[in-house]
Amino acid sequence: MSRISDTFGSYESDPLKQSAGELLGLARGLMADQQLTDGEIKYLSEWLEKRQSITSSFPGNVIYERIREVLADGVITEEEREHLVETLNTLIEGRLHDLKDEVELQEFWFDEVDLIDFHNTRFSLTGNFIYGPRAQCAAAIAQRGGIVGPVEGTEPRVLVVGGLGVDEWRAGGLGADIEKALKLQRDGVSLKIIPEDKWVSLL
Repeated sequence: MSRISDTFGSYESDPLKQSAGELLGLARGLMADQQLTDGEIKYLSEWLEKRQSITSSFPGNVIYERIREVLADGVITEEEREHLVETLNTLIEGRLHDLKDEVELQEFWFDEVDLIDFHNTRFSLTGNFIYGPRAQCAAAIAQRGGIVGPVEGTEPRVLVVGGLGVDEWRAGGLGADIEKALKLQRDGVSLKIIPEDKWVSLL
């Protein structure tokens, strides 16, 4: 059972919460049968495209970009479909917004980044991503000339934190990759830590 009031609060007093509530309501309708057809995915894409208030902020912005990526080649794979089902179920259960709240509480370790030259830049990925499974995120980076690897070494790099959160956050920890990245920063390594929605906007 979703926790609508707990997750989004009073819609009337906050247009952003009202928009998030609309997305939640649509997600509940689409996932009533726990299936997501090609037609439903296309409908969700068109619905989001007409609502800038939703696609301009988390989680609507990342969900919208992910759906656009899925539809770009005209073929929806079963892996892509399953990931979208998992993402919408996470939203319905209130976990997506809960995790975003945790990210906001820890934003002090996110770096300001306006532009990234993907060519030959080393990226690391941590957490769970709305964009797609980790392999698809890595492929998106490789297609733009980037290199994906673990958090180590002294090369300039970027650590991208998934919008669905890091498992260790539930236990109050930052996660091993983030801790390593922060240590490398303290040691003078040129490394940036950014959230998934920023990474998607730079693709």
